[in-house]
Amino acid sequence: MDKMYRRPVVLANEEISEGVYTASGNGTGCYSVSAYITQTPETGRETYVIQVNAKHDADHTSSSQTLVLSFNQAVTYVSSGGSLKSGDGTSTLYIDYTYWNNASDNIGLGDVYVSAGDGLVITGYSLICNG
Repeated sequence: MDKMYRRPVVLANEEISEGVYTASGNGTGCYSVSAYITQTPETGRETYVIQVNAKHDADHTSSSQTLVLSFNQAVTYVSSGGSLKSGDGTSTLYIDYTYWNNASDNIGLGDVYVSAGDGLVITGYSLICNG
């Protein structure tokens, strides 16, 4: 069975008394993902360092992935083990990777370096299987 990401749809309805909240990331599709800030800017290094790890939990192999990282503020992409697809200067980065994964491989995507203002927080993350 192939797991496929489906973007959530939000509809506004003034007659409903409850709110519905959608969550992002943390295992979208066939990857379980963790992302956390390991270093904040300090004298001599003006970047945030983010460690990203993933586990491919599927019944297929994968040879390319797109990491989606969302933040509480705009960031400037500095570097990573992948290549920036889009989002530099915004609050969401899209980074392409080309790791070969078997059905249940763990992968360390390594460090992602960004610069941003004080108080940077990761608000969402996911890894999309591209094939």
